Amino acid sequence: MKKILITVGIVTLLVVCWRWSAAIPQDLDPLKVAPDTHKLLFENRFVRVLEVHVPPGKTEPLHRHGRRVVVYLSDFNTRVTEKGGQPVDALRKAGLVRWSEPVIHQVENIGKTEGHVISVELK
Repeated sequence: MKKILITVGIVTLLVVCWRWSAAIPQDLDPLKVAPDTHKLLFENRFVRVLEVHVPPGKTEPLHRHGRRVVVYLSDFNTRVTEKGGQPVDALRKAGLVRWSEPVIHQVENIGKTEGHVISVELK
């Protein structure tokens, strides 16, 4: 009986830890943690479309995106730090369209122009 209780306790603890770790990214939804820069344009069961405006000097808090297509509508300089990684500076050019795998990152606009982006996230 004691072994059964210990086994049930361990399994319960593992399930709780697993569910807790799976829930963390939900807390990093950009609409929740960066509502001043991310706006929802459209959402259905297939996609979520976000419009993003990042003013010069703004650093967005750590947030996550799923698989997505990113469309840059303005030229701007960024410093992007992926969770656990080193900062990477990049020039984003208007008209650039790129694919992005899921990411948890922090974005800083290090230039003098506002960053304007459309992000089409797949569900």
